[in-house]
Amino acid sequence: MSISKRLETIADLVTPGYRASDIGTDHGYVPIYLLRNHICDHVIAADLSKGSLEKASHNITRAGLSECIECRLSDGLSEICPGEVDSIIISGMGGILMDRILRNGLEVVKAAKELILSPHRNPELIEAFAEEFGFAVVYDEVILDKKKYYHIYKITINE
Repeated sequence: MSISKRLETIADLVTPGYRASDIGTDHGYVPIYLLRNHICDHVIAADLSKGSLEKASHNITRAGLSECIECRLSDGLSEICPGEVDSIIISGMGGILMDRILRNGLEVVKAAKELILSPHRNPELIEAFAEEFGFAVVYDEVILDKKKYYHIYKITINE
């Protein structure tokens, strides 16, 4: 299984050894990559769509990683407990929705150590969110992948 440059960049920003959650996992490629590349030993793959979660679960089972990747039907961070993960990954959606997910799950966010975020639109909302809560933007890049530009952030929480 190969993943896009965008997803690989996102996954490679996760601090090795951290417990991660991939919010809006869709196909489950990021969790699979994190395990196969020994970045994480446990990942929560979460999605609001039952169909997407079934697709992710199928891919995870085919990869032989069902014991290390937990699939959860979740609206944003609603099914993640505070302190359960160190790294929160959110990509593949606009900044408005991402901002809503982060604010609705603020208790989970504040208990984590880092956010890896890639909004398709309105990246200024992510920067404003980080500034509002005193979080540090430690990576802020725009990459080109398949003729599209993607903004990617790594934000540390409690440092």
